[in-house]
Amino acid sequence: MNIIQQTINWLENKLEEPVRNEEVVQVTGYSFYHFHRLFQQKVGMSLHEYVRNRRLTIAAQRLIYTNERILDIAFTYQFESQEAFTRAFRKAHGLPPGKYRMLMRTLLENSKEVEVMKGWFISGTNPQSYEMGRDFQEVHKGNASGYLRSVMATKDEEFGTVMQQFQASKYCGKRLKLSCFIKSMNIDGFAGLWMRIDAKDGDTLQFDNMSNRPIKGTTGWNHYSVVLDVPPNAGVIYFGVLLQGSGSIWMDEFAFEEVDDKTPTTNLNTPDSMPAEPVNLNFDLELE
Repeated sequence: MNIIQQTINWLENKLEEPVRNEEVVQVTGYSFYHFHRLFQQKVGMSLHEYVRNRRLTIAAQRLIYTNERILDIAFTYQFESQEAFTRAFRKAHGLPPGKYRMLMRTLLENSKEVEVMKGWFISGTNPQSYEMGRDFQEVHKGNASGYLRSVMATKDEEFGTVMQQFQASKYCGKRLKLSCFIKSMNIDGFAGLWMRIDAKDGDTLQFDNMSNRPIKGTTGWNHYSVVLDVPPNAGVIYFGVLLQGSGSIWMDEFAFEEVDDKTPTTNLNTPDSMPAEPVNLNFDLELE
């Protein structure tokens, strides 16, 4: 597990406590300045902004699903006053905490379509073995996350995926990074973020599904990414999260970002065994 994932796991257990710079230095082994730059680059926000967003998200869940006083929730998540909490909460969620509590409870009580995810569809080798939907309790940021889980026994080679597709024209000739936060539970196969780039004639040009760095078992929210080059002849970009075998995964905060060549590609479409130069041109060498 890389240092960013380790730190995010550590932060998840610190949301109700102060997070001090010197503690970050101890946990990461980096100077705070250096790690702050690394975290910002990988996650897209500062470490303290990440912690604040997570606190506000968990606070929103407690407003909906508990009867705790707003003042107690504010203090629990390290806000110095109810007024400071209300300002931050309104900025993040668009409503003050009290109105948010009433509105979200009313919406959830009256909702009959909590499993609808606009724009997404389910696919895979045996999609009927899986279900997808929205989860209002296991959330990384905002009001909901998406989930994919097995609902019946699956064979080892079977998988389901939550996915989308869109035209590649905007990104042709560029290097594209896809990232999101994923949480897993009881995965007996593997899960991964994935992206595939196809040519206009349907040939696959670039592909990565994290099979060489799989998500397994039970994990907390972590940040994952894949990076692919979009060739000039690209026609369609597909992306999503896959689950092979049984278990459950949650996904939140998908993001696309153009990156330069300093960010290495994760493309798996080129065989690792391909030699750099031709060999045995005179047939003298035997198989070892």
